[in-house]
Amino acid sequence: MNRIGRNDPCPCGSGKKYKKCCLLKEEEAAASQSEEMAAVQRALRWLHERYGEETADAVQNAFFGAFDDDERAAVYEAFDEDNDLLMINIGEWLVTDAKIRIGEVKTPTRELFLGPGGPLFTATGREWLQRLGANPLSLYEARSVTPGAEMELTDLFHPEQTPVRVVERMATRTLVRGEVFGARIVERRGIWVLSGALYPFIREDGLACRDDILRVLRKARRDKLNSAHDREIISLAIITHWLDHLVQERPLPRVVDRSTKEPLLLVTDHYRVADWDLLGERLAAQPDVDGNRSNGWVRLEKGDGEFRRSLAALNVKPPDSLEVFCRTRKMAEESRAWLEKLSGDAIVFQARAVTDPTSPKALEEARRAPKLAKPDIPPEELALVMRDFLRKHYANWADEPIPALGNKTPRQAMKTTKGRKAVIELLKTYEHHEARKVRNEGGEPFDFTFLWEKLGLKRSEEC
Repeated sequence: MNRIGRNDPCPCGSGKKYKKCCLLKEEEAAASQSEEMAAVQRALRWLHERYGEETADAVQNAFFGAFDDDERAAVYEAFDEDNDLLMINIGEWLVTDAKIRIGEVKTPTRELFLGPGGPLFTATGREWLQRLGANPLSLYEARSVTPGAEMELTDLFHPEQTPVRVVERMATRTLVRGEVFGARIVERRGIWVLSGALYPFIREDGLACRDDILRVLRKARRDKLNSAHDREIISLAIITHWLDHLVQERPLPRVVDRSTKEPLLLVTDHYRVADWDLLGERLAAQPDVDGNRSNGWVRLEKGDGEFRRSLAALNVKPPDSLEVFCRTRKMAEESRAWLEKLSGDAIVFQARAVTDPTSPKALEEARRAPKLAKPDIPPEELALVMRDFLRKHYANWADEPIPALGNKTPRQAMKTTKGRKAVIELLKTYEHHEARKVRNEGGEPFDFTFLWEKLGLKRSEEC
């Protein structure tokens, strides 16, 4: 983006020169932000000098309260040398939500540094610290994002409220629509901004954090999330979930074959071929088999559709070997029984190899495998092909069982309020993954609007 000259027209559209309009506001804002940051640093220094031991205990026993020494070390290791975000989050927690034990009483830190005997602050700095303390940490979902400028956020604990427009340059360069994260938003000169702390989540983890917090609050029979105790529960739960997300060894998802719902495995049966001519003759007579000895054979599912799934791939390995590949154990058993009955003495079974595609060995082999050359297809044409493929892939989605919906179809799930919310959440998650893919790789996002319309849903509906 070109730098705006002082004498250029102001980009806000006022018709004034930039130096007579928004430049002055931006310079004033920068000066105020400098005072605000200085006030936070002064408060932290004062806490360290006056209550160093008590502050350290609070960080260890409250901020990191759910973690042992090894797990705390793992958190710092997760940030490696770049631990700015962790330090910002700890620092902001210390000046907003932390309590330290003085004698037998736990006292909020902000009552100490803003009270009698606290350090001197400028009027701007004191006001900022008061605003920080008055606004709680919460979980937000990005409803829309304008990179480098602003985003529209929904508070996931108050979804009935109007989304808030937040001006933010840095975070909006990486966040996408559908992102879920912990943050504190503060009003500054009539506009809402992020305070500085940020607790980014994988979307599914962020939604799980929300659900856990709501479960705890419902157990306490709280209908409104406004009390000081609720604020403490929400704050520490967001922090704990975020830290846990950093150190947790996340298991790879269970991968299943979409057509059979069986666990996906790489199953290869090895045969010695005694009579190629007889084998070729028998296979050629099968209406569900396509191919020849030169290229190998494929057994397809029955039907006349344009896309018939492969049930087994029969690969020729000269001079006298045949490898039969299937993608699930059940399909491999069925294919072996079919092939041996069909071929008779033309083949002799030798061995079976089974590989879990999510195993460390398989992943390492995939990493070391030579990269395939990209197809010589213009990007625009490839995008159209992929879009067409995805449209067909999701064509029957509304009426197919989905594991995330308890193996109900989306249409079935929508018969209950809970199920309807789950379907909306799932569609939002699909769109979020697509938006992140586009942010990382470029291109245009796949449009899931037809699925919303097919189910009679609107994006404005809240989860």
